[in-house]
This record gives sequence, structure tokens and C-alpha cells, in this order.
Amino acid sequence: MLRVHVPIRENDIERSLHICKSTSFYLIDQAEENINFLFTEEEDVLVRFLEFLSNIKDKRVHFAARGRSLLLGARTFADRLTQLNFDTAYPTLEQYVVYDPSAILEKGDIIICFSTSGRTTKVVKKAKFGREIGCEIIVITGSLNSPLAKLASFPVIFLKHDCNREKLLSKFDRDAMPFTPLGTTSEYTQLIFSESMSRGLMEVVVNNESIDNAFRKAKETAYELLNRARKNLSVAYSREEEIVALLANFLLKYYSQQTVHFCARGKTFNMAVGPFKMRLDQIPHAFVTSIIDFEPLNRPVRKGQITFTVSGSGAAYGIAKIAKDMGSMIVGITSFENALWEISDVKIIVPGRKDTDKIYDWDIRQWKGWRSPFAPEGTEFEVSVAAFLDGVFAGLASYIGIKEEDMKLGHANIE
Repeated sequence: MLRVHVPIRENDIERSLHICKSTSFYLIDQAEENINFLFTEEEDVLVRFLEFLSNIKDKRVHFAARGRSLLLGARTFADRLTQLNFDTAYPTLEQYVVYDPSAILEKGDIIICFSTSGRTTKVVKKAKFGREIGCEIIVITGSLNSPLAKLASFPVIFLKHDCNREKLLSKFDRDAMPFTPLGTTSEYTQLIFSESMSRGLMEVVVNNESIDNAFRKAKETAYELLNRARKNLSVAYSREEEIVALLANFLLKYYSQQTVHFCARGKTFNMAVGPFKMRLDQIPHAFVTSIIDFEPLNRPVRKGQITFTVSGSGAAYGIAKIAKDMGSMIVGITSFENALWEISDVKIIVPGRKDTDKIYDWDIRQWKGWRSPFAPEGTEFEVSVAAFLDGVFAGLASYIGIKEEDMKLGHANIE
């Protein structure tokens, strides 16, 4: 009998593990430097931004973003504006394919734009159209001289993504250099920015705090999120055998072209799992990926596949259990020993979610009106897992031998 197998080399997987760790912790350090620049050098703009948003309850807010910026930046901010009862046109993944009759742009509306380069075609197009009909254009970008920045009607929020980069990278050994391709540091910083500024806005809208106090709270929240993420990742990486098992099984699925299913919901999908899936899809000869129970992007679950389930509370247990019964291996990332943890084959604990709700059905939780608290408590888990999964991607890419220029071949070239 001919037996075909793909060996996972022990020395190489050990190096991948080190790159996982270095990338995750570098990403947090880099975001902290970026946030420090933002809240110091851009203080006046951010104060104006909070003041402006706190006075627009009678205006409609739209978003313009693509790719990971849509998930980590725009959707994060839109979630919180919706939670604060702002009139928000929620940005969807399908908005450029399926017409949304509830998202018509009109004079006086506000468009918040996220783009690191400031050159993303559809983002610039939407901002240009909005500017022409009399919308307020707010631009969050890493390029002050870009076409998008020139369309802003509000002072540009300069979200610098590489502050003190060389100094931060000098701490790492050559064999464990972090790998953060195609805007990773910018997108992660967008996440911290959106959550922290939303917290500041909440202080004004809900608690009637002054703008100055709200700004201080936003700044404190950003640093607290990053500090908690560091602590939580130290816990996650303390069980190295589980990380190695995760890497090895993902690599086997890559080489054998078996499907990797993703199971995550809400903010966990937007902030962590969705961006991770996008990175895997950008690898040349990419992973075969599927999002369970999402019709445009799902595939059938079969034996020998992986169902990668991320849920701080364990509320994704119901779907994961069905996949488990079908013979899929379950990789579970959660915050404590709950129902999801019990059925997982690879168990990874990332602290952050302290959930006493015993309803393990995500749909029912949403129908009952459950909403996560504002940062830092509400998204400590997601912010931690986002950095963890970017580290996992870096480890996989290093083992396969993928460089940033290779990934550009897998990046969308029509926008």
C-alpha cells in the first residue's frame, strides 16, 4: 500500500512558534507606539472629532472602507455608534455587490473613511461622491498626501502605523523576526483607535462627561486594551504544545488542500477571525477556507477537516458541536473552561471574557438584546485574539516560506 504523508519538521515548527510569539507581541508594541503618537500629536483633532460626533444625533453616519479596514476599523466603530443609538448605515461585506436601499447618501450625511494608503479606489470614489453632494467627509488614514485625504472636509486623522518601527524590531532575533505584511500594523491600530474613541464618545453621550474627560478616558482605554492583550497573550503562549498542534494541523490542511472551516460571530468575527481568514486566502495556492453557516462562503463539513472556532464565552458551542459530530477536528479558542473548551481537540485559552450567561446559542443571545460592554472590558478578548491570530498567520507563512511580495499576488487587484 502506498502511503502519502506530509511531514511537519520539528525544527521548522519550533521556529514558526517563535515567529508567532514575536509577531503578536511586536504588533501590540507597535500599536502602542502608534497610539502614543496619535493621542499626543493629534490631540486637538481627536478632541474635535469627539465633540463633532457628540452633536450629530440628527444626522446619518455612513462608512467607506474595504478589506481588513472594513472589519477592524469601520465595523468596529459602526457597532458602537449603533449601540449608542446613532443613525448608522452599517457597513456590510456585501455592500459593493448587493445594493442596500437603506444606505442612500444624502446631503448633510457623514461619511467616515478608513484607508491606510488613502488610495483605495472604492473608498475614494464614495468620498468624492459624498463631497460633491454636500456630505461631511471624515478621513482616517496613514497618508496625508493621498487622494482620500484631499477630499476630507474635517481635519484628517493621521493614523501613523510605523512609529519607531526600526527600534521595536531591533529587539528580536534574526530567526524570529515579526511578519506583519500588507497593512497589518495599521489595521490593528485602527481597531484600538475605534474601540477607544467609541469609549470616549460613550462617556459624553451616556454619562454626560466633558469632552476633555472623554478624551482622557479614550486614551486610558487604548493603553489598557493593549496592556491587557499583553497579559492575555502570555497566558495563551504558555501552553506551547497547543500552539504547535494548531500550527501543525493548519499546515497539514494547507498541503493536502483540505478545508478549514471558521466559526465565529459578531465582534469576534469582525476583529479577529475574519481578518485572519483574509490573510490565509492571500497566500499563493491558498488554504481552502469556509465560514460555517454563511451561505456565500460556506462549504460542507466532512471528516478530516478543521473547524476553527473562536468564542470567548463559548457561545459558538452549538455550531462547533455539530461540526464535531460530523467528524471535524475542533480548534477552540475561548476564555475559560466552558462547553466549547470541553469539546475542542486543540484547546487555547485567551483570557478576557468573563461571561456568566449560560446561553450557548449566539443567535438567541442577540435576539435577547445582548451587547458587549464598551472597551476595555467588552473587547479585551477580541483585541487579544486579533494579535494572537496575526501571530499564528506569521508562523504559518514562515513555515511555508511566504514573503510579502508573494502575498501581493493573492491580494485583490480590482477594487
